[in-house]
Amino acid sequence: MFRYLRTFPHTFRPLIRRAGILLAMLLPTFTATLAVAGGWDHVTHPSRTPPEVIGGPAAGCVSGAATLPSEGHGYQAMRLSRHRLYGHPSLIHFVRTLGEALEARRLGVMLVGDLGQPRGGPTASLHRSHQNGLDVDIWYWLPEAAKERRLDQDEVETLSAPSMLTKNRHALDPTRWTPVQVEMLRLAATHEEVDRIFVHPVIKKTLCDQEQVQDWTHKVRPWWGHEDHMHVRLRCPPGDELCVSQKPIPPGDGCGADLDWWLEAVAAAPTVVHPPHPPAPILPAACEAVLRAP
Repeated sequence: MFRYLRTFPHTFRPLIRRAGILLAMLLPTFTATLAVAGGWDHVTHPSRTPPEVIGGPAAGCVSGAATLPSEGHGYQAMRLSRHRLYGHPSLIHFVRTLGEALEARRLGVMLVGDLGQPRGGPTASLHRSHQNGLDVDIWYWLPEAAKERRLDQDEVETLSAPSMLTKNRHALDPTRWTPVQVEMLRLAATHEEVDRIFVHPVIKKTLCDQEQVQDWTHKVRPWWGHEDHMHVRLRCPPGDELCVSQKPIPPGDGCGADLDWWLEAVAAAPTVVHPPHPPAPILPAACEAVLRAP
């Protein structure tokens, strides 16, 4: 670039030369910053490093992630083209264990949505959690239990999870929400490593009205959306000191004033409501090493 300096007046040449040198020095740092901020969705495989959860669900990553097979006992993964079948080994174990429990009870084939990217981190979409390898989306709808039906490749990529709500969105559709969905929620929530499960507020209200207060219903929390799937989040694995835990669930069954606020918000919303789009996360410094690892 310095050969172009001769075209500038003599008095500007030292200034431009210093600017060029400074740019050359800063370029590697600038490139690394871009990689940490936006390169996670381009990584095709987990890091060959020991498993470790780093950061929180909305600002984190996962080292040495395991891969969920696209099919297994009692489950089938959806949207394989999204390339989000990765998570901490404890998450993979949870999904497979839950599928086995459903199969043993002949409740149907569990459909699994997003886990995380090969090394976690932020995605290019609006999905702002699922970053540290401890989150998984599981559809409420299960194909017919009696036939143990599996979806074909086209269905895996094109079918959408059906909503469990009625058209007015104020109640659950009894033709879709059945004791099978409640049992699947119970099996998931009673898993020792599950920290909480996010569901639509109307689903939480139904559990409050119909189920006896139990430890597992305490873990089920209302959140925007989640009318067609439950979002399961595991707690930080023992010994993962860089893992950031979410604030503990408040005491009680969650069926009081807090739920009333959610139901009022749902009633006031004419259509599907999503939480505000948060700013890009600031990842823990250790995530840069995960992104660059072999």
